[in-house]
Amino acid sequence: MSNAVAMVLDKMPKVGCTPGVISYSIVIDDLCKKGAVNEAFILLEHMLSEGLVPNVVTYSSLINGLCMTGEIRRAEDQLQQMRARGYEPNIVSYSTLINGLCKNVEIEKAEELLRDMFSQGLKPDALTYSTLIDGLCKNGEIEKAEELLRNMFSQGLQPDAVTYSTLINGLCKNEEIEKAEELLHRMFSQGPQPDVVTYNTLIDGLCKNGETEKAEVLLRDMFSQGPQPNVVTYITLINGLCKNGEIEKAEELLRHMFSQGLQPDVLTCTILVDGFCKKGLLDKALEMLEYMVSKGIEPNVVIYYSVWIRYAKKEKS
Repeated sequence: MSNAVAMVLDKMPKVGCTPGVISYSIVIDDLCKKGAVNEAFILLEHMLSEGLVPNVVTYSSLINGLCMTGEIRRAEDQLQQMRARGYEPNIVSYSTLINGLCKNVEIEKAEELLRDMFSQGLKPDALTYSTLIDGLCKNGEIEKAEELLRNMFSQGLQPDAVTYSTLINGLCKNEEIEKAEELLHRMFSQGPQPDVVTYNTLIDGLCKNGETEKAEVLLRDMFSQGPQPNVVTYITLINGLCKNGEIEKAEELLRHMFSQGLQPDVLTCTILVDGFCKKGLLDKALEMLEYMVSKGIEPNVVIYYSVWIRYAKKEKS
């Protein structure tokens, strides 16, 4: 226990204020949020020695602290101790541990906890669902994530933009682009409105699927109704256009990006220069090099090598 906490607890009785369960729980929660979990447990022992019994809030704070430090087994143990003392975990207790299990890639256990919640008569909130949807998507279990989203809808819960973006990303990685587009359209009709991350996620999925025209439509939607595109939006679409052989469109987009005060990275410019080289447009490649330098982007060795190789081949032919 820190000296400051010990001093406060020591002085409280002397001024006629004996710390109770609420006081201890507040301090334990603060310690856990600061990552001082061991100190929190020392304070718990002190609390027990005073004949005070921890409540649901106390245990939930400890579970949260243990999950934050990656001590999942100890967090599960606290859930069991809570029950042993006659307290049933609440939504916060369950959601916290589900989040910890998902971060630890223990998705099956997280699903078991969700089922346990239902058996105890508890209704998961949007945060509980969103946490598990995120875990399932990261684990490649997209169908289960979709099922959870449907469960949310059936219970009248509204996913936030982060949850939608997570599932859209999972669907895109699973090459289920149409389903990802359907989710975006649902956001338009029922809310919440997609944010820049949602758009970027779907633009990336469309580009990787060779559907750059649809990606361009999304970019135009962003210009007309928001949110405004960011650096990631431009870079993603420029790269997609280059890989699809649409170099002129990519160049136009790059110039528009600069006009908006946004700066691409060297990799994006490298892809664009290389695209011109592969098409035999060496003058355009050199022009792009000069443009990069004028905008303060220093070309790397890869760019110069790409141009040099193409010139060498041209001279031989």
